This record gives sequence, C-alpha cells and structure tokens, in this order.
Amino acid sequence: MNRHLRYPLLTPLVVASVALPPALAAQAAPAERAPGAPAAAPLAPACKLENGSSTNEYDITLTGFRPNQNVRIRGPESFRTTVDQQGAFTEQDVKRGTYQVEFGGGRNNRNAQSVNCTKPARVTPISISDVDITSASTTPAADVDCTVAQSVTFKATLTGTGTGDAKIKWESDTKVSTPVVKFTAPTTETTFVVKAAPRGAANEPPPKVTARVTAGDASDTTTFTLKCKP
Repeated sequence: MNRHLRYPLLTPLVVASVALPPALAAQAAPAERAPGAPAAAPLAPACKLENGSSTNEYDITLTGFRPNQNVRIRGPESFRTTVDQQGAFTEQDVKRGTYQVEFGGGRNNRNAQSVNCTKPARVTPISISDVDITSASTTPAADVDCTVAQSVTFKATLTGTGTGDAKIKWESDTKVSTPVVKFTAPTTETTFVVKAAPRGAANEPPPKVTARVTAGDASDTTTFTLKCKP
C-alpha cells in the first residue's frame, strides 16, 4: 500500500514543477551572459623563465592556465604540480636549461597539450674600455663672480660593451662621488658637479678645479679654470 500511496504525493510536485510562477521560473533558469557584457577572457597558458638567485638557476612562472589545473613540468628538473585558483604557479631556483609544461590529456596523459618556457634575454657583461672627460663648465660659462663659490659641471663619456649597472668614481680636491651609471653600449654619459673655492682678491689668479673619473681600468683627468668677471 505504501507504494500506491506515493503517487498522489508525487503528482502535485510534478505539476508544480511544470507550472512555476514566472518569478520562480526566472530564478530556476540557468544564468546567461547579459547582452553586451564582455565574454570571459580565453585561457592563454604560458611559461616564463627568469634568472634565479644564482647563475645556474631559473625561476619558473606559469600563468593563464585553468584554475587548479594539474600540470607536468619537464626539463633538467621534472615534476608535477597544480596551479592556483588564478591559474598561476611559481617555482624558484630550478636548474638552468630548457623546460616544457604539459597539461590536459586526462589520466593517461593522452592528447596532452604543451607550452615551451621562454628564457630571459641574454645579458652581455659590461666592459668599460675608455673614459673621456668631454667638457667642464659654469653657469654662465664666462664672467662669473669668483669672489663666491661657483658650481662646476664636468661631463664624461664611458665607452664599452654590454648593458647594465656600471660603478664609477669621480674625484676632486674637495669631493668624492661613486655613482652607479645605467650603461648602454656603445657609449653612456655621466656628470659630476663640484664647488670651486672662491678667490680672496680680484688680483688673484682665477680658481681652478681638477676632476678625475675612473671606471674599471679606464680613467681620465682634467683641470678647469673659471672665467671671472672683471
């Protein structure tokens, strides 16, 4: 009897599910993208290698994968891992070399897709072969008041190969500066500003400033004489 008694109970439920009010039917319907709304960005799996903490290591960065997707990394070091909810993953300090990432393909790894990991651009070591102080000047260039300290600006050109940071040294009788210059081959300019001591009387010789610049094994020295106003 219990089996027969279920039919009357089920019938109203079936009818109710068919004849839902419009408001409830709208809630039950699957969500659709609103007209004009942007579509979700397509997945774009990518793998990038960056220089690691030593010259023999890379950092691996994955982006654009399906959230929580299982992947397999192959190369000098091979391992399996899972990307995060943003489809990203980072592994630091793996052995340098060529890497590839496999993903998809099911349990048996059939029909798996793969992406190659791009390597960082090769950096050419910096080598400064020549240093030349090209100019020294005051503002204005002539007829300065030599009874007060005047700023003298020296400019030098570094010549060499490579790209990156170059540490140089400027020296004068009263000042030493060791800036780091962003060097880009073949030449890069550097400047040095130093105060010239004032002269005590108008009949004294014009003040002079000597500057020296050094970069690696290359160096240059020059002496500049101020042009004083009468």
